Amino acid sequence: MKRMVARLFTGIGIAIAVGAASLPAMAQTYPERPIKLIVGFPPGGGGDVLGRLLAVELNEAWKQPVIVDNRPGAGANIASEAVARSAADGYTLLIGGDFSHAINPALYKKLAFDTKKDFAPVTRLANYPMIIAVHPSVPANSLREFITLAKASPGKFEFASSGNGTPPHLAGVLFNQEAGLDILHIPFKGGGPAVTSTVAGQTALLMGTGPSTIPQAKAGKLRILAVTTRDSSPVVPGAPGTAEAGLPSLNINGWWGMWAPAGTPQAVIDKLFEKVSEIMQRPGIQEKLGRSGLVASTSRSPAEFGEFVDGQARVLGKLVRDTGTTVD
Repeated sequence: MKRMVARLFTGIGIAIAVGAASLPAMAQTYPERPIKLIVGFPPGGGGDVLGRLLAVELNEAWKQPVIVDNRPGAGANIASEAVARSAADGYTLLIGGDFSHAINPALYKKLAFDTKKDFAPVTRLANYPMIIAVHPSVPANSLREFITLAKASPGKFEFASSGNGTPPHLAGVLFNQEAGLDILHIPFKGGGPAVTSTVAGQTALLMGTGPSTIPQAKAGKLRILAVTTRDSSPVVPGAPGTAEAGLPSLNINGWWGMWAPAGTPQAVIDKLFEKVSEIMQRPGIQEKLGRSGLVASTSRSPAEFGEFVDGQARVLGKLVRDTGTTVD
């Protein structure tokens, strides 16, 4: 009996040792097949831009196909659930952000996943200011003029955003609150459709992001009034910050990041972190991101990114609750 027990523990010890020894080897061979980057919004938004830039660079570096899979809906919860339920092997990754991991846990009463327990943080990818823009037919050339106009015509204007509970939606809620307005929110399933609505004149005001808003502004189809951060941003040239625009109490920006399913081997997480961080720091990538209103911003480590997300969940969760924001 003692020999059987001894053999059992010896076998367990060998299995543990073999498993531990295989992790570095796994990192060396990863990836051996295609990688999928799941984005919770349609093509044209910030996550799509990030995903496609990373797909090209990772494919070039690792000689494996990297596919961007757009799964819009439910404030990116559909995309998040898909990744949370995927195999923990580093081949299915989420391009998410403050909305998916800091806002949604407070916004939705019930999620089919746990943003803390079901994901392994990899790194933050980029920051971005939201952009306040109007259709050219709106007779306002500045944020001050629009606020005056909206106060004089209550109920006349609506604002479009990329969806309930998204950062542009929260920016719009805060804008209403700080400016003393009551502009009706019209949610869309992504930044692209929200921009299309405003370009068509169906909604007068847009709370948008750079990738979908800046090109339309350059084409004269939208007029940018300000960014939603207190200071101006180098990635939205010519747009004042809210301090200069006359509403300094409005100060909110957004961010994007990458997650793998919980349980993904740390060696794989570390390899992803190192390569993605190196890619995001390349001047050429930063220039491309800047043209889309994004500022590259990576974490010091996966652990540091996890701590950052926890802090953002506390701050943005409180904002959701304090403003009474709902998905209804």
